[in-house]
Amino acid sequence: MAEALVWIAKIVLVVALLGVAAALATPKGRLPLALRGLKRILDRDRNRPADDGCGGSGPSATKRFVAFVLVVLAVLVVVL
Repeated sequence: MAEALVWIAKIVLVVALLGVAAALATPKGRLPLALRGLKRILDRDRNRPADDGCGGSGPSATKRFVAFVLVVLAVLVVVL
């Protein structure tokens, strides 16, 4: 039972780390890649014109570095 709880905690931690990394690495005012596809599908179902959300500048180098560190940390949580 305790081992199952550890695995669940690891999964939650990895998802949270990757979510924060995606939020940091995504340009301001734009959805992360996985959510853009979902939005496009929902817009098509509602007969709305597709909006690709282009525009704005990319995240700063510091944010990209922190996002990379979070991804590496997520990989380490999975491996260890």
